Amino acid sequence: MRVLFYHNISVNAWHQAWREGRCPGHVMYGFTHLEKHGMECFSFDIPFDPYKNRFRLMCYVLLKVLSLHGRFDVIYAGTHRGLELVIFLRALGLIREPIVVWHHTAVVSSPKKWREALSKLFYKGMDRLFFFSEPLLERSLRTGKVAREKAALIHWGADLHFYDKLREKRKPGGYYISTGRENRDFVTLIRAFNRTRQVCEIYTTVKIGENDYREILRKQLDEPIADNVHLFFVETGYLELAEKVNDAKAVVICSFDRPYTVGLTTLVEAMALGLPVITTDNKNYPVDVAREGIGLSVPFEDPRAWVDAIDYLETHPEETEAMGRKSRSLAEHLYNLERFTGEVAAELRKVCEKGRTNR
Repeated sequence: MRVLFYHNISVNAWHQAWREGRCPGHVMYGFTHLEKHGMECFSFDIPFDPYKNRFRLMCYVLLKVLSLHGRFDVIYAGTHRGLELVIFLRALGLIREPIVVWHHTAVVSSPKKWREALSKLFYKGMDRLFFFSEPLLERSLRTGKVAREKAALIHWGADLHFYDKLREKRKPGGYYISTGRENRDFVTLIRAFNRTRQVCEIYTTVKIGENDYREILRKQLDEPIADNVHLFFVETGYLELAEKVNDAKAVVICSFDRPYTVGLTTLVEAMALGLPVITTDNKNYPVDVAREGIGLSVPFEDPRAWVDAIDYLETHPEETEAMGRKSRSLAEHLYNLERFTGEVAAELRKVCEKGRTNR
Protein backbone atom coordinates (compact mmCIF):
# COMPACT_ATOMS: atom_id res chain seq x y z
CA MET A 1 0.00 0.00 0.00
CA ARG A 2 1.44 3.35 -1.09
CA VAL A 3 0.74 6.47 0.96
CA LEU A 4 1.35 10.02 -0.24
CA PHE A 5 1.81 12.06 2.92
CA TYR A 6 1.11 15.77 2.62
CA HIS A 7 2.04 18.56 4.98
CA ASN A 8 3.10 22.14 4.39
CA ILE A 9 6.16 21.70 6.62
CA SER A 10 9.45 20.46 5.17
CA VAL A 11 8.66 16.78 5.71
CA ASN A 12 11.87 15.38 4.25
CA ALA A 13 14.05 17.72 6.34
CA TRP A 14 12.08 16.81 9.46
CA HIS A 15 12.36 13.14 8.60
CA GLN A 16 16.13 13.50 8.42
CA ALA A 17 16.13 15.32 11.77
CA TRP A 18 14.14 12.44 13.28
CA ARG A 19 16.63 9.89 11.95
CA GLU A 20 19.41 11.91 13.56
CA GLY A 21 17.53 12.10 16.89
CA ARG A 22 16.90 15.84 16.68
CA CYS A 23 13.10 15.76 16.64
CA PRO A 24 10.33 13.35 17.74
CA GLY A 25 8.42 11.31 15.19
CA HIS A 26 4.92 12.32 16.24
CA VAL A 27 5.26 15.81 14.72
CA MET A 28 5.01 14.07 11.32
CA TYR A 29 1.74 12.30 12.19
CA GLY A 30 3.05 8.76 11.79
CA PHE A 31 5.03 9.31 8.58
CA THR A 32 8.10 7.85 10.29
CA HIS A 33 6.35 4.68 11.48
CA LEU A 34 3.80 3.68 8.82
CA GLU A 35 6.32 1.37 7.17
CA LYS A 36 6.02 -0.85 10.25
CA HIS A 37 2.45 -1.48 9.10
CA GLY A 38 3.41 -2.50 5.58
CA MET A 39 2.96 0.92 4.02
CA GLU A 40 5.27 2.66 1.60
CA CYS A 41 5.07 6.31 2.64
CA PHE A 42 6.56 9.21 0.68
CA SER A 43 6.12 12.97 0.51
CA PHE A 44 7.16 16.13 -1.30
CA ASP A 45 8.33 19.49 0.01
CA ILE A 46 7.07 22.99 -0.75
CA PRO A 47 9.95 25.00 -2.31
CA PHE A 48 8.62 28.36 -1.01
CA ASP A 49 7.05 29.84 2.12
CA PRO A 50 3.64 28.10 2.27
CA TYR A 51 2.12 30.84 4.45
CA LYS A 52 2.72 33.84 2.20
CA ASN A 53 0.47 33.02 -0.75
CA ARG A 54 -2.23 30.40 -0.19
CA PHE A 55 -3.45 30.35 -3.82
CA ARG A 56 0.09 29.72 -5.05
CA LEU A 57 0.38 26.91 -2.51
CA MET A 58 -2.90 25.31 -3.64
CA CYS A 59 -1.88 25.42 -7.30
CA TYR A 60 1.56 23.95 -6.59
CA VAL A 61 0.12 21.12 -4.51
CA LEU A 62 -2.50 20.30 -7.15
CA LEU A 63 0.09 20.11 -9.93
CA LYS A 64 2.39 18.02 -7.74
CA VAL A 65 -0.37 15.56 -6.84
CA LEU A 66 -1.43 15.23 -10.49
CA SER A 67 2.20 14.61 -11.51
CA LEU A 68 2.32 11.70 -9.04
CA HIS A 69 -0.82 10.05 -10.43
CA GLY A 70 -0.61 6.26 -10.25
CA ARG A 71 2.14 6.25 -7.63
CA PHE A 72 -0.07 6.24 -4.52
CA ASP A 73 -3.19 4.55 -3.18
CA VAL A 74 -4.23 7.20 -0.66
CA ILE A 75 -3.40 10.78 0.28
CA TYR A 76 -2.82 11.20 4.00
CA ALA A 77 -2.55 14.82 5.12
CA GLY A 78 -1.51 16.48 8.38
CA THR A 79 -3.46 19.57 7.32
CA HIS A 80 -5.87 20.58 4.56
CA ARG A 81 -4.10 23.93 4.05
CA GLY A 82 -2.85 23.87 0.46
CA LEU A 83 -4.76 20.70 -0.40
CA GLU A 84 -8.07 22.46 -1.08
CA LEU A 85 -8.12 22.16 -4.90
CA VAL A 86 -7.22 18.48 -4.69
CA ILE A 87 -10.06 17.92 -2.21
CA PHE A 88 -12.60 19.68 -4.42
CA LEU A 89 -11.54 17.54 -7.40
CA ARG A 90 -12.02 14.46 -5.23
CA ALA A 91 -15.51 15.68 -4.30
CA LEU A 92 -16.32 16.02 -8.01
CA GLY A 93 -15.03 12.52 -8.74
CA LEU A 94 -12.06 13.73 -10.79
CA ILE A 95 -9.51 12.23 -8.40
CA ARG A 96 -10.08 8.57 -7.60
CA GLU A 97 -7.67 8.05 -4.73
CA PRO A 98 -9.16 8.58 -1.24
CA ILE A 99 -8.07 11.51 0.91
CA VAL A 100 -7.61 11.34 4.68
CA VAL A 101 -7.04 14.60 6.58
CA TRP A 102 -6.32 15.71 10.13
CA HIS A 103 -8.84 18.36 11.20
CA HIS A 104 -7.28 20.50 13.92
CA THR A 105 -10.48 22.30 14.96
CA ALA A 106 -14.16 21.45 15.02
CA VAL A 107 -16.02 21.77 11.73
CA VAL A 108 -18.19 24.89 11.84
CA SER A 109 -21.32 26.14 10.07
CA SER A 110 -21.70 29.44 8.23
CA PRO A 111 -24.80 31.68 8.16
CA LYS A 112 -24.09 32.40 4.49
CA LYS A 113 -25.80 29.86 2.23
CA TRP A 114 -23.22 29.99 -0.56
CA ARG A 115 -20.38 29.45 1.89
CA GLU A 116 -22.23 26.58 3.55
CA ALA A 117 -22.89 24.92 0.18
CA LEU A 118 -19.22 25.24 -0.79
CA SER A 119 -18.18 23.87 2.59
CA LYS A 120 -20.43 20.81 2.21
CA LEU A 121 -18.85 20.07 -1.15
CA PHE A 122 -15.39 20.50 0.40
CA TYR A 123 -16.05 17.98 3.18
CA LYS A 124 -17.53 15.58 0.67
CA GLY A 125 -14.04 15.42 -0.85
CA MET A 126 -12.48 13.97 2.28
CA ASP A 127 -12.94 10.23 2.76
CA ARG A 128 -11.91 10.31 6.41
CA LEU A 129 -11.32 13.10 8.92
CA PHE A 130 -9.13 12.51 11.96
CA PHE A 131 -9.87 14.42 15.16
CA PHE A 132 -7.69 14.88 18.24
CA SER A 133 -10.55 14.63 20.74
CA GLU A 134 -14.14 13.50 21.19
CA PRO A 135 -15.45 17.07 21.81
CA LEU A 136 -14.07 18.25 18.45
CA LEU A 137 -15.50 15.21 16.68
CA GLU A 138 -18.96 15.53 18.22
CA ARG A 139 -19.23 19.25 17.47
CA SER A 140 -18.24 18.54 13.88
CA LEU A 141 -20.91 15.87 13.48
CA ARG A 142 -23.60 18.30 14.64
CA THR A 143 -22.98 20.49 11.57
CA GLY A 144 -24.28 17.71 9.32
CA LYS A 145 -21.31 18.16 7.00
CA VAL A 146 -19.37 15.18 8.34
CA ALA A 147 -20.91 11.71 8.49
CA ARG A 148 -20.03 9.61 11.51
CA GLU A 149 -18.57 6.85 9.35
CA LYS A 150 -16.14 9.40 7.87
CA ALA A 151 -14.92 10.73 11.25
CA ALA A 152 -12.34 9.01 13.46
CA LEU A 153 -10.90 9.79 16.87
CA ILE A 154 -7.17 9.09 16.87
CA HIS A 155 -5.13 9.03 20.08
CA TRP A 156 -2.30 11.36 19.13
CA GLY A 157 0.73 10.59 21.26
CA ALA A 158 4.43 11.25 21.66
CA ASP A 159 7.48 9.42 20.35
CA LEU A 160 8.49 7.70 23.60
CA HIS A 161 11.79 6.45 22.19
CA PHE A 162 12.89 10.06 21.54
CA TYR A 163 12.00 11.16 25.07
CA ASP A 164 13.39 8.08 26.81
CA LYS A 165 16.87 9.02 25.65
CA LEU A 166 16.39 12.40 27.35
CA ARG A 167 15.01 10.94 30.56
CA GLU A 168 18.21 8.96 31.02
CA LYS A 169 20.11 12.27 31.23
CA ARG A 170 17.65 14.16 33.46
CA LYS A 171 19.12 16.76 35.81
CA PRO A 172 16.22 18.31 37.77
CA GLY A 173 16.45 22.09 37.56
CA GLY A 174 13.70 23.05 40.01
CA TYR A 175 11.84 25.33 37.58
CA TYR A 176 8.47 25.39 35.86
CA ILE A 177 8.50 25.65 32.08
CA SER A 178 6.30 26.88 29.24
CA THR A 179 7.30 26.12 25.64
CA GLY A 180 4.10 27.01 23.78
CA ARG A 181 3.60 29.41 20.90
CA GLU A 182 0.06 29.49 19.52
CA ASN A 183 -2.63 31.38 21.46
CA ARG A 184 -0.65 31.43 24.70
CA ASP A 185 -1.74 33.74 27.51
CA PHE A 186 1.64 34.90 28.74
CA VAL A 187 0.16 37.93 30.51
CA THR A 188 -1.79 35.71 32.92
CA LEU A 189 1.15 33.33 33.35
CA ILE A 190 3.61 36.11 34.17
CA ARG A 191 1.20 37.79 36.56
CA ALA A 192 0.78 34.49 38.39
CA PHE A 193 4.48 33.70 38.75
CA ASN A 194 5.20 37.31 39.70
CA ARG A 195 3.21 36.53 42.85
CA THR A 196 5.21 33.41 43.72
CA ARG A 197 8.85 32.71 44.46
CA GLN A 198 8.96 29.85 41.96
CA VAL A 199 11.12 30.10 38.87
CA CYS A 200 9.31 29.94 35.54
CA GLU A 201 11.12 29.71 32.22
CA ILE A 202 9.07 30.74 29.18
CA TYR A 203 10.30 29.83 25.70
CA THR A 204 8.36 31.15 22.72
CA THR A 205 8.75 33.05 19.44
CA VAL A 206 8.30 36.76 18.96
CA LYS A 207 5.62 36.28 16.32
CA ILE A 208 3.24 33.43 15.53
CA GLY A 209 0.62 34.16 12.91
CA GLU A 210 -0.77 37.63 13.63
CA ASN A 211 0.36 37.58 17.26
CA ASP A 212 3.40 39.63 18.24
CA TYR A 213 4.06 38.62 21.84
CA ARG A 214 6.47 41.46 22.57
CA GLU A 215 3.82 43.94 21.50
CA ILE A 216 1.09 42.14 23.42
CA LEU A 217 3.14 42.16 26.62
CA ARG A 218 4.06 45.80 26.15
CA LYS A 219 0.41 46.80 25.85
CA GLN A 220 -1.26 44.42 28.29
CA LEU A 221 1.22 43.61 31.06
CA ASP A 222 0.89 46.50 33.49
CA GLU A 223 3.64 45.36 35.88
CA PRO A 224 7.35 44.55 35.54
CA ILE A 225 8.44 40.95 35.09
CA ALA A 226 9.82 39.58 38.34
CA ASP A 227 13.36 38.19 38.60
CA ASN A 228 12.03 34.63 39.01
CA VAL A 229 10.33 34.76 35.58
CA HIS A 230 12.70 34.22 32.64
CA LEU A 231 11.26 35.02 29.21
CA PHE A 232 13.13 33.84 26.11
CA PHE A 233 12.21 34.56 22.50
CA VAL A 234 13.90 31.79 20.55
CA GLU A 235 13.87 29.84 17.29
CA THR A 236 15.14 26.69 18.95
CA GLY A 237 14.73 23.17 17.57
CA TYR A 238 12.73 20.37 19.20
CA LEU A 239 15.71 18.67 20.83
CA GLU A 240 17.02 21.79 22.56
CA LEU A 241 13.61 22.68 23.99
CA ALA A 242 12.86 19.08 24.98
CA GLU A 243 16.13 19.04 26.94
CA LYS A 244 14.96 22.12 28.84
CA VAL A 245 11.55 20.57 29.52
CA ASN A 246 13.14 17.33 30.66
CA ASP A 247 14.90 19.08 33.56
CA ALA A 248 11.82 21.03 34.73
CA LYS A 249 9.78 20.17 37.82
CA ALA A 250 6.47 20.73 35.97
CA VAL A 251 5.08 21.90 32.63
CA VAL A 252 2.70 24.88 32.48
CA ILE A 253 0.29 25.50 29.60
CA CYS A 254 -1.46 28.85 29.88
CA SER A 255 -3.64 29.50 26.84
CA PHE A 256 -6.66 31.41 25.65
CA ASP A 257 -10.06 29.78 25.15
CA ARG A 258 -9.96 28.72 21.51
CA PRO A 259 -12.02 26.04 19.69
CA TYR A 260 -9.23 23.49 19.39
CA THR A 261 -6.66 21.60 21.44
CA VAL A 262 -4.31 24.52 22.17
CA GLY A 263 -1.16 23.15 23.79
CA LEU A 264 -1.72 19.48 23.02
CA THR A 265 1.82 19.01 21.70
CA THR A 266 3.19 20.41 24.96
CA LEU A 267 0.86 18.16 26.95
CA VAL A 268 1.83 14.90 25.23
CA GLU A 269 5.50 15.83 25.58
CA ALA A 270 5.02 16.32 29.33
CA MET A 271 3.35 12.92 29.56
CA ALA A 272 6.17 11.27 27.63
CA LEU A 273 8.71 12.80 30.01
CA GLY A 274 6.68 11.82 33.08
CA LEU A 275 6.13 15.39 34.29
CA PRO A 276 3.12 16.87 36.09
CA VAL A 277 1.27 19.72 34.37
CA ILE A 278 -0.74 22.80 35.19
CA THR A 279 -2.96 23.86 32.32
CA THR A 280 -5.87 26.13 31.61
CA ASP A 281 -9.06 24.11 31.49
CA ASN A 282 -9.32 23.37 27.76
CA LYS A 283 -12.44 21.24 27.30
CA ASN A 284 -11.24 20.25 23.83
CA TYR A 285 -8.34 18.18 25.18
CA PRO A 286 -8.58 14.41 24.67
CA VAL A 287 -7.53 13.93 28.29
CA ASP A 288 -8.94 15.41 31.51
CA VAL A 289 -5.76 16.40 33.32
CA ALA A 290 -7.30 16.63 36.78
CA ARG A 291 -9.44 13.47 36.48
CA GLU A 292 -6.49 11.40 35.26
CA GLY A 293 -4.40 12.71 38.15
CA ILE A 294 -1.55 13.98 35.95
CA GLY A 295 -1.81 17.61 37.03
CA LEU A 296 -4.09 20.53 37.77
CA SER A 297 -6.38 22.60 35.54
CA VAL A 298 -7.36 26.21 36.20
CA PRO A 299 -9.90 28.64 34.65
CA PHE A 300 -8.90 30.82 31.72
CA GLU A 301 -7.31 34.23 32.45
CA ASP A 302 -7.24 33.71 36.23
CA PRO A 303 -3.82 34.53 37.78
CA ARG A 304 -5.09 33.83 41.31
CA ALA A 305 -6.08 30.28 40.35
CA TRP A 306 -2.62 29.78 38.84
CA VAL A 307 -0.97 30.91 42.08
CA ASP A 308 -3.12 28.45 44.04
CA ALA A 309 -2.19 25.61 41.66
CA ILE A 310 1.53 26.39 41.88
CA ASP A 311 1.33 26.57 45.68
CA TYR A 312 -0.47 23.21 45.71
CA LEU A 313 2.32 21.47 43.82
CA GLU A 314 4.91 23.05 46.08
CA THR A 315 3.17 21.97 49.28
CA HIS A 316 2.27 18.45 48.09
CA PRO A 317 5.57 17.00 46.81
CA GLU A 318 4.52 13.34 47.09
CA GLU A 319 1.32 13.96 45.16
CA THR A 320 3.25 15.97 42.58
CA GLU A 321 5.63 13.04 42.05
CA ALA A 322 2.64 10.70 41.70
CA MET A 323 1.21 13.02 39.03
CA GLY A 324 4.42 12.60 37.05
CA ARG A 325 4.27 8.81 37.31
CA LYS A 326 0.62 8.77 36.20
CA SER A 327 1.49 11.12 33.36
CA ARG A 328 4.10 8.71 32.00
CA SER A 329 1.82 5.71 32.54
CA LEU A 330 -0.91 7.37 30.47
CA ALA A 331 1.59 7.95 27.67
CA GLU A 332 2.74 4.34 27.75
CA HIS A 333 -0.77 2.90 27.66
CA LEU A 334 -2.61 5.28 25.34
CA TYR A 335 -0.96 8.49 24.13
CA ASN A 336 2.13 7.27 22.27
CA LEU A 337 3.35 7.18 18.69
CA GLU A 338 3.21 3.39 18.34
CA ARG A 339 -0.49 3.15 19.20
CA PHE A 340 -1.24 6.36 17.31
CA THR A 341 0.37 5.05 14.11
CA GLY A 342 -1.47 1.73 14.45
CA GLU A 343 -4.80 3.56 14.59
CA VAL A 344 -3.87 5.69 11.57
CA ALA A 345 -2.76 2.64 9.56
CA ALA A 346 -6.01 0.80 10.31
CA GLU A 347 -8.08 3.75 9.08
CA LEU A 348 -5.97 4.16 5.94
CA ARG A 349 -6.56 0.50 5.09
CA LYS A 350 -10.30 0.91 5.61
CA VAL A 351 -10.62 3.82 3.21
CA CYS A 352 -8.49 2.08 0.58
CA GLU A 353 -10.53 -1.13 0.83
CA LYS A 354 -13.75 0.87 0.57
CA GLY A 355 -12.37 2.72 -2.45
CA ARG A 356 -11.51 -0.51 -4.24
CA THR A 357 -14.97 -1.90 -3.48
CA ASN A 358 -16.70 1.17 -4.92
CA ARG A 359 -14.71 1.20 -8.17
